[in-house]
Amino acid sequence: MKNYILSALFVLGLGIIFAGTASAQTSVAGDWDGSFNTPGGARPFKLVLVVDGEKLTGTAKRASGDVPITGTIKGDVINFGYTINYGGKDLTLTYSGKVVGDSMSGTVSFGGNAEESWSAKKAGK
Repeated sequence: MKNYILSALFVLGLGIIFAGTASAQTSVAGDWDGSFNTPGGARPFKLVLVVDGEKLTGTAKRASGDVPITGTIKGDVINFGYTINYGGKDLTLTYSGKVVGDSMSGTVSFGGNAEESWSAKKAGK
């Protein structure tokens, strides 16, 4: 009987852990207010993120126009990117970082030519 209770508690604990992991992955869905650093100063942006398993899609809402986002979310690790027109040329911004509650932050790469920090908070938080 004691082994049965311990086994049941172990299975219940695993269920809670896996539920927490799934919750962390879906918690990035929704609207985010962010900014990234540039030599010319901080640049604000808004994200609308959609999660399907580990697949991340959505829209980066920028003053110069909205662009589609693609990426992944694995646990608390987020990676996504989008392409903008900068000076008449396509430039891909690639974001990598960590999600902690209603915040996320990390590094953004500007086409592999430079890197800066970025951060975002869940809209309305």
